[in-house]
Amino acid sequence: MATEAGAQRLSLAFMRGHPTQAARVLEALPPDEAATLFERVPARLGAGVLAAMLPQSAARCVGALDDARALELLAPMGAQPIVAVLRYLSDSRRRELIKGLPTSAALASSLLLGFGEDTLGAWADPDVLVLPPDARAGDALQHLRQSALMHERVFVADAGRRLAGIVGLRQLLDAPQAASLATLMHRPSALLAAHAPLAGSAQHPGWERASLLPVVEPGDRLVGVMTRDALARALHRAAPAPTADGDSSLPTLFVRAYWQTLSGLVESGLKLLPRVAAIDEAGRGDAA
Repeated sequence: MATEAGAQRLSLAFMRGHPTQAARVLEALPPDEAATLFERVPARLGAGVLAAMLPQSAARCVGALDDARALELLAPMGAQPIVAVLRYLSDSRRRELIKGLPTSAALASSLLLGFGEDTLGAWADPDVLVLPPDARAGDALQHLRQSALMHERVFVADAGRRLAGIVGLRQLLDAPQAASLATLMHRPSALLAAHAPLAGSAQHPGWERASLLPVVEPGDRLVGVMTRDALARALHRAAPAPTADGDSSLPTLFVRAYWQTLSGLVESGLKLLPRVAAIDEAGRGDAA
């Protein structure tokens, strides 16, 4: 029993410290076995690993969970990763889960699911700050501080989300607080069409001038944004999941991967190994 408990602690520590590598391991397991782990881990920890998995594999895990647990894992992930998973669920299950999501995530999911899977609109990040042209720089800064969004830009648009311009964080910091966004904004260097196919989008000339581009529908209606890294992940989404090894149990796979990771760190010259956290019943860890 002690060995099993130790393996479980290592598994959780590995997921916490190396979510991407943990995602690769889980993709190689039968969905029911991977889902068993997701039933037990703290929701935010599981959400990070689930978001790092290939959408097809993540959806198979979600499909093996009940709605309540699935929503606990999906809600912290952000709209775009949620949609990537929802696409691979049945229509009825997808509708039920969308109804249980927070309002903003539910609305964004419904929007993105309206685009074909192989279009830019389906993979745009809708979590951006959109304000009207008459909004003030000081108010925009306050919104950015409170929202903790990944993209530190304000997208200036009218009530119909027709994009007028963009204001960067540096401009907001340097401008008088009473200055309107209309006087600070600049037109984006390029726009990506939401209905354009993913294939070939990496060659869009706009990437020569910017690492983030707005994604718009006809009439410049803002859907979200796309970064180079997000586009690379979207193009990789259809990669086949690794084949499961039927003789490898979940703890064994995680412990093997965990110590392989540590061995790699040692070989790179790092002499101090990370401390493994002990997990209590509430999912909080104390250093061992």
